[in-house]
Amino acid sequence: MSQHPRPGPLSPEKVAYWYFRLNGFLQIENFVVHPGRRGSQRTDADILGVRFPFRAERLFDDTRDIMRDDEAHLLLSADQIDVVIAEVKTNQPCTLNGPWTREDHQNVHRVLAAIGCLPPGHIERAAADIYRAGVYRSEVGLRVRLVAVGASRNDELTVAFPEVTQLIWSEMLAFIWDRFHTYRRQKTQVDQWDAQGRILKEMADRFGDSEAFVAVALARMGVRSANG
Repeated sequence: MSQHPRPGPLSPEKVAYWYFRLNGFLQIENFVVHPGRRGSQRTDADILGVRFPFRAERLFDDTRDIMRDDEAHLLLSADQIDVVIAEVKTNQPCTLNGPWTREDHQNVHRVLAAIGCLPPGHIERAAADIYRAGVYRSEVGLRVRLVAVGASRNDELTVAFPEVTQLIWSEMLAFIWDRFHTYRRQKTQVDQWDAQGRILKEMADRFGDSEAFVAVALARMGVRSANG
């Protein structure tokens, strides 16, 4: 017997997780960067995700109706493996915490070593690019980048890191509603999803337009402002 989720609060981190998941990212949530010696953790990435360039959902079902991902806001790549380190804020503008911008802390070095997407000899250069610009692009089809999620875009972040992707809740939720609404027949069986994913799906089924869904979802997330 399926368990229907009760109405309740939505976790911003889980909403971000489902947004990235619907866009084809394989993810680790709350990726911890451990200290070199005994002690508390150095920091954590809210979401660490990877997406492959040839992702195509429904390719073998209907080639005329392949699910379109959020290319405009996510700046997705058609020819690179895309690794994202995402920082999630609920009621703040898009922001990058100090651990991802302080090169002397070497947290980006540790993340790159832990996930193993680069040979050890390439980590120093990649980390330097990420600390400087928020993104590293290799010569062999790999992009590693910082992504900031928040209630609104941050002009100061744009000036300091113009290549860092900024995602705002209202646009992410609008995409989630559109995906669930457009493909409601294909996404009927969701019992295996976690409770937060089922809540989002049930809400999308209940609200017939994106604006109502976004407004209620923001309230359940505790987001006070959706200004972008």
